[in-house]
Amino acid sequence: MSSPHQHLTWLTLQRAVFRLRRAANRMRSPRRIVASAIALIFICAYILNGFFILASRSTADVESLRLWLSGGMVLYLIYHAVRCVWTDKQVDMEYTAAESLWLCGAPLKRSTVATYKVNTVLFSALLKTFFLVIALAPDVRHAGLLATGVFVALVLLETVRMIWQRLISGLSHRYLVGARVAMSAIAAAVVIQFFAQLASITPPNSQPGIYVLNSFRAIGRVASCDGIQWLALPWRPAALLATTAEITTHTAVQFLASVALLPCAILALVRIDAWAATAILARERMRLQSGDYFRGSNAERYDEGHSQDDTLADRIESLMPVRLRDSVALVWRQALSIRRYSGTILFSFFVPTVLCLSPLLTGRVGNQWAFIVAGISLCTMLLAPPALRLDFRRDLKRMLLLRALPLRPIHAVLGQLTLPVLITIGFQWTTLGIAAMVIGPGWSQIVGWGGMLSALAVFTFATENALFLAYPHHENAQGLGMVVRANVMFLGKATLIAAAVGALLVWVTVCRSIFSDPISVPVYVFGAVAGTWILATSALMVTAWCWRRFDISADLPPE
Repeated sequence: MSSPHQHLTWLTLQRAVFRLRRAANRMRSPRRIVASAIALIFICAYILNGFFILASRSTADVESLRLWLSGGMVLYLIYHAVRCVWTDKQVDMEYTAAESLWLCGAPLKRSTVATYKVNTVLFSALLKTFFLVIALAPDVRHAGLLATGVFVALVLLETVRMIWQRLISGLSHRYLVGARVAMSAIAAAVVIQFFAQLASITPPNSQPGIYVLNSFRAIGRVASCDGIQWLALPWRPAALLATTAEITTHTAVQFLASVALLPCAILALVRIDAWAATAILARERMRLQSGDYFRGSNAERYDEGHSQDDTLADRIESLMPVRLRDSVALVWRQALSIRRYSGTILFSFFVPTVLCLSPLLTGRVGNQWAFIVAGISLCTMLLAPPALRLDFRRDLKRMLLLRALPLRPIHAVLGQLTLPVLITIGFQWTTLGIAAMVIGPGWSQIVGWGGMLSALAVFTFATENALFLAYPHHENAQGLGMVVRANVMFLGKATLIAAAVGALLVWVTVCRSIFSDPISVPVYVFGAVAGTWILATSALMVTAWCWRRFDISADLPPE
């Protein structure tokens, strides 16, 4: 009689083969032929860039690279740990609905299921290793050892990330508060160390661009400091293996130590998972015995607040134009969900605001305004979309309900995008207002850049949602498609920013050559703001078209 482990191994292999066939079929699909072509072009360009451009650059210091590989893993882990302790809902090792049904409910030990979950990250770790090896190959002598060290370090990082997530899910409220305080203090110490390193390597009164370039060196110094390196001890053998200059007996020891840490981490994950499951069950029993599930006051307060919300929504709907009233319900739905995460959203935009206003500390009045505006535009395009996933990207599993609503496509798009766009515009104008009070750039600069940045927020969220509706993906999806998607999106946004700067320079030249000085400034401001809003409106119409053509039977990606 076959054992459950044999069935699980067979299931894993069959799923891998099925996913490969499905990926090949989807790449050949006419609906995704454009995305497939862009992905292939990007991979080919990346490989050619690695052979011809990266190979011709000067090699990095081996010791610095070694410290980067180990300390960088810890910096990412600190970021994830802080994010994890401040997340209200912890997912059980990020199982999909199918895995929760068929595996967690199967007659399998949790240790087997935990090991299976670690195996699911191997493919994404291989893809990341592929891209990193191409980028770092000129700096080392042995590409095979580099690939082995990077792969082991990435798998160990993902395993430790799951360990921390399960540990947090098992903590009581008292210990969770302590973990939040401790991790926030560690993150604050890392940030203070970063700014201290940045100030030490940058001459006073330097241009803001120098600070931006030196920020990468500052991060490297933080990753190389003694405190981070002590935390990075589990990744030290993999970093030493990846940067091996000559193969000796120590290389074998480093290889064995790197590989041996993986089963140790999996064993720790199994133990922490068992403890967390017991702790969660004990807390649920205590809540049941204390009667938390039967208190009528909470339900009454919920009903009272819900009725007040409905009354306020009706009042707002009555004030809106008739054509836009259909979108109010979706906007109100987003507002109700965002109310629970208001503190997280405020903190998410507090840090970008501080970073955008940091050029005020450089002491150079001439170009501070330009760097502040550039920082706001970068935060709008790169940081705001992942921080405010309050649109179609969050509702992939509720697409059937959204499609059933009696809404025109443009009204559905406006209802989904209004709230994240307004929050982003609030961040923009708050930062611009603070900078304007210090610098005093003039009303033409404030109105012009404020109007263009507001249009940029609309354009950014409309484009993000249009691409998502054309090529949807699950929230925790991994694989080659997601890696290529992230890189192509970053390159596309960088190209768009460069094109926008070039278009503004051309428009300034045209206005100065055609109109006189008193008239050229208003014409430039009006034309620039009008042009950006025309692009933003066009992006909204494209998003509405993508929502109209969204086919639930063909476009919903499987888990």
